[in-house]
Amino acid sequence: MQTPSAQPQILLADDDAVSLRFLATALVELGCDATAVASGSAAIDACMHRPFDLLLLDRRMPDLGGAMLLHALREQHIDTPAIATSAELDALNRAQLQAAGYADALTKPITLDCLARALAAHLRGWHDPRARATTPVIVHSDAAALLDDAAGLASVGGDRSILRALRGLLAGELEGLCERLATLPSPTGLTDTLHRLRASCCYCGASALGDAASQLEIAVRANATNTHAEFMRFRDTCARTLAALSCKIS
Repeated sequence: MQTPSAQPQILLADDDAVSLRFLATALVELGCDATAVASGSAAIDACMHRPFDLLLLDRRMPDLGGAMLLHALREQHIDTPAIATSAELDALNRAQLQAAGYADALTKPITLDCLARALAAHLRGWHDPRARATTPVIVHSDAAALLDDAAGLASVGGDRSILRALRGLLAGELEGLCERLATLPSPTGLTDTLHRLRASCCYCGASALGDAASQLEIAVRANATNTHAEFMRFRDTCARTLAALSCKIS
């Protein structure tokens, strides 16, 4: 367990903009100084230039992630304790990460309370700075079928401003994705996009889109001969969710 400075210095690496924004904001709320980067190579570069008390590293990033990233850091004699994050963590994944040297692994979406427990476990002397706040009153909207406010608020510790910011990022991501899907003949090549999107949906309470993305990803990974139904459902849910987000954040 690492002994942190007065304000723990945490390096956060994740290629998903929504996850990165939420975790960085959550770390600051928990009394830490967060340095956020969007790739494995950037994580290595950051560690070469300054010391950190703890590393939060996404298991799957396009250039470098998981066991390979931690191995590369250790080769540079960077021995900072590391925690892996991922939207998919089965028993095999956890065993592989543990064998690679990760101190812990957290499944996305990572709630504020879950993150606090991880900091308490791996940063000696860290104490949760949050005041004992009352549980926020949650009002369900007409768009609950597409945007679950209760689930979104639970993921971000009840902070509506954080949820609004994350939903703005998701809306921007979906604008480009909807344009891409309009001319895409098949879901081939969407696997990484679907994986990242599921984590974003969890943080934003976009449960219907997360479910559609999950079903399409399962079909694609299983090499299903006909994924048309799942693809069309996903494309339709993307458009509907984008419309719902536009109303929420306007």
